[in-house]
Amino acid sequence: MAEVDASVSRDSGLGNVSRLLQSREVGAILAVSVLLVLGTVVRADVFLSADNLVGIVRNTAVTAIIGYGMTLLMVSGEFDLSVGSLMAVCGALVATMYGTGYPILFVVLLVLLFAGLYGLFQGLMITKLGLPSLIVTIGTLTLLRGANLVILQGQTATISSDNYPRLIYYIGGVAELGQGPALLNQFPIQIVWTIAFLLLGYYVLNKTAFGYRAMFTGGSKESATRTGIKTDHVKIINFMLVALLAAFAGIGQLAFTQAVSPSTGQGTELIVIASVVIGGTNLFGGEGSMPGTFLGALVFALTQNILVLAGLGVRLFQVFTGIFIISAVLIEVLSRDVRIEYLTEEYIDPITDLADDAESFFEYVRSDVQGIDEPLMFATIGTLILTLVTLVAMTVVDFAVGWGFSFTIVRPGVAALGTLPLVTFMMMAGLILLSTVFLHAGVKAVGTRRDFDTTLQGVIYSFAPTVLLFVPILLSGWSFLTPLVLGTAALVFLPALYLLYRSTRVLHEFGGRDAALSVATMVVLWALVAAFTLTQVSGVN
Repeated sequence: MAEVDASVSRDSGLGNVSRLLQSREVGAILAVSVLLVLGTVVRADVFLSADNLVGIVRNTAVTAIIGYGMTLLMVSGEFDLSVGSLMAVCGALVATMYGTGYPILFVVLLVLLFAGLYGLFQGLMITKLGLPSLIVTIGTLTLLRGANLVILQGQTATISSDNYPRLIYYIGGVAELGQGPALLNQFPIQIVWTIAFLLLGYYVLNKTAFGYRAMFTGGSKESATRTGIKTDHVKIINFMLVALLAAFAGIGQLAFTQAVSPSTGQGTELIVIASVVIGGTNLFGGEGSMPGTFLGALVFALTQNILVLAGLGVRLFQVFTGIFIISAVLIEVLSRDVRIEYLTEEYIDPITDLADDAESFFEYVRSDVQGIDEPLMFATIGTLILTLVTLVAMTVVDFAVGWGFSFTIVRPGVAALGTLPLVTFMMMAGLILLSTVFLHAGVKAVGTRRDFDTTLQGVIYSFAPTVLLFVPILLSGWSFLTPLVLGTAALVFLPALYLLYRSTRVLHEFGGRDAALSVATMVVLWALVAAFTLTQVSGVN
């Protein structure tokens, strides 16, 4: 009986892990966990302080509040790129109209009415006229950005502390909790609204008929229409909701900073959409998560905070934004069928087969109509392993020994998390693509009956040893002797060239001489590229 109970317990534990990995929020959960550890490593004394942690949550407010509306909108199959500009216009209207002498309650209600009508206008254009939301919202983004310049007359509008309205304080002010040794001296009220809208958004999306209609509309508009759901009404309401939340967020940001400028809100729409995607909302509609959206906003707030603590400011913030978006989509795809066998089937098994009998493996590749999906996944996993090993080795050695590391734009520390994946991706993508082009030129000259995809398959699998490029990369970054760096690189590429020769023979059905000639053509073309590059670099230096 004890054995059965233990088995059930193990199965239950694995089931919980599997459910977590397949949850829509898995990417955001992993990112937040890594960033919390990283922040603790960078500056634990500052990062873990109560004021800093509260500040991080406060910095999620604008992104999260607008993101809740964007989640509903994207779940229903649309999106809005104008939210950043709308947020700025609403803040500008409140600041200028209140500064002119209008009562603050009247101003806030008028601005919210304007936002609601604006959302209604956009929803009608997209649903009734059949215009794509991408084009419409790019147009309104530009229109509102111009309107913001007109309202502010190119200047920053402020609300002075002497004339700070109580209503604005309740939307985005800062509560004074204590002085001196208090654990927390100030508390931004925007945090309360962030949590309140999170709970309300979760209830609407997951517990109401409207939330189910939104998911059904985004999942299959035709099926939803056949069941009697007024899909146009659902989308219009969601456009109005996201506009109202953008207006509220703009007023809250004005209340917190007491200023609004012509540059306010620029780029906010991309951060909002990225947070929603990182949080697990399907880009094509039908599925979404309000807690995931909050976690996605937290990812960006943590990233910005850690970059500042590391002395990097926000120079790399947009780099991280792009990486997070790509990673979120990748994790979403992989998490649908996460299991340890996936890594084995897509990467370990091909490596083992190549090592055992390369010719038989390429015979299988030629006979199997698999396309390039599996080879591309193989290359992606290899690049991720190369990045991870390089990052870990670089960080550990830098921390333990303090060697100066410099490889192209890569430096040790937080910056490496953004720049190293970019460098390794570009390096491997360029290596594989150019090698395929050069090799295909060679096999075409010899006379192949196979297409470019066949050559690409052969190059990707033949370049399996390039996962070991972390060795010359690290040696180069630590300024080891050039002959040693080149020697280790040669040890990586020699088996790759041998595999290229074998793959060309099998996949293109060439004899040994023709296969060798094709690979030699590729090597000569690479030599010409290297010679040209070195000449240009030496000319600059």
